[in-house]
Amino acid sequence: MAVTETVQIGPNEVAVEREHRGFHAPQPGAPMFDYMIDIETTGTNPEENAILQIAAVRFNRHTKEIDHKFFDRCLMVPSGRYWSEDTRDWWMDKPTVLGPILQRAEPAETVIRAFWEWVAAGPSICPRAFWGKPTTFDYNFINSYFRQYGLMQPFHYREAVDLNSYLLGKGHENRYEYWKTIENVGEAHNALNDCLYQIRAVFNA
Repeated sequence: MAVTETVQIGPNEVAVEREHRGFHAPQPGAPMFDYMIDIETTGTNPEENAILQIAAVRFNRHTKEIDHKFFDRCLMVPSGRYWSEDTRDWWMDKPTVLGPILQRAEPAETVIRAFWEWVAAGPSICPRAFWGKPTTFDYNFINSYFRQYGLMQPFHYREAVDLNSYLLGKGHENRYEYWKTIENVGEAHNALNDCLYQIRAVFNA
């Protein structure tokens, strides 16, 4: 008689035969197809404003593991893109965050190509999931830069996961109160800190 045990598959607990367990549920060390991505920018228009910092962290939302080979690079403002003055004023109140970003800035094309290569080096068996808070901001900016520098978009738009919607689906109707329960990771508005903070929110949802 086959021996069964319960495994967690997404949000559901399912009884499967032990010998087939590995086919149904991610195990420790499983591939990481989830990518939490956060950017800092000079404004809110993805076609005209610029990205100042891109950070990304691979993770597995089922096993609650993260890949510590983070991506974290800063970008110069390329020709044709500009600062929104209200955003510049907003950043002026955060010199301890903005200063290191500007000091680490590299040519935009160099960074966006390095980011593409970092994404491509990850697992490719399953579609990569682009996580953003919200996707309408981060995804559109990243997509605009890929187009500008002639790079294929490695994240299909159908695989973009909006973190705000995910939390609503998990029953967190008052997202603002939920975020207060998540421990901060370093100083806010550093894109890498924000990625790790947002992953904590996913794992605790």
